[in-house]
Amino acid sequence: MHLADLRDLVQREFVVRQMLATIVLVALVYGAYIALKHSIGKRVKRPEARQSYWSLLRNIAFLLGTALVGAVWLEELKAVSLLLTGLVAALLVVNREVFLGLAGRVLLASSELYRIGDRIRIGDRSGDVIDIGLLTTRLMEVAYDGVELQSTGRILTIPHMWLADHAVVNSTLGHAYIWDEIPFAFPLDVDGAAVARLLEEEAAALLGPELAAAQLDVDKLVKTYASRSPPVTPVAYARVINHASGHQVLQITLRFTAPARQRRDLSSRLLLHLLAALKSRAIPLYTSLYDTVPKR
Repeated sequence: MHLADLRDLVQREFVVRQMLATIVLVALVYGAYIALKHSIGKRVKRPEARQSYWSLLRNIAFLLGTALVGAVWLEELKAVSLLLTGLVAALLVVNREVFLGLAGRVLLASSELYRIGDRIRIGDRSGDVIDIGLLTTRLMEVAYDGVELQSTGRILTIPHMWLADHAVVNSTLGHAYIWDEIPFAFPLDVDGAAVARLLEEEAAALLGPELAAAQLDVDKLVKTYASRSPPVTPVAYARVINHASGHQVLQITLRFTAPARQRRDLSSRLLLHLLAALKSRAIPLYTSLYDTVPKR
């Protein structure tokens, strides 16, 4: 056998071993991923925490598998490094979305804009985070009309490249509460101080059990961020506004704390409760900013 033939044979055997090693490594990493995923599924009962571990495990498995396969083919990669550099550069130019998506994932990992279970809004899309991948995030869509409403049941896929172009609004980062408002309009001759006090007292009575939990949750924010959160207890603010009828009215706005995922329900129940309280005391109220006569 000639030396050249022997060299070719050794080279072919070496390539075969590399291919076998690649298959074995991929099988081991994938097997470990499946086993750990199954273990996490059995041990972690809270869906948000379980999904967070699964997403982290998937990304680690992908990166570890890529690194191990690259190590097996390291010499070959060195030989074609200039070609690979050119291909990567061309890929970044042609597939700008992929590059921005990876950059967005790095930003997400470093700044933790949101986690599994958070309610967020990016651009005009709103929802609860149910999965964070390498290039995309999946949301359980929540309808949005100025404020978050209720789940639509649809799944949204948000590309991470959006993180470079859109602000992320996180309604549950740090704590699970938001501050909502309900405005009322009254004639100027009502006792504004008494009405404001009535609204605050009735709201506090209805929200009593929720306020204590809200205070404990909101207080946790200062342990992580330099935050000065507003009070969780209901507060009423008064001002005079121009009414559509041409005269001025007294607007009293009640500001209160509500769980981000129950804002619509709580706002609805509180509004009906306050309307009943005003009616029982015969306090005149404009039912809309376009009324010409207040309702009693």
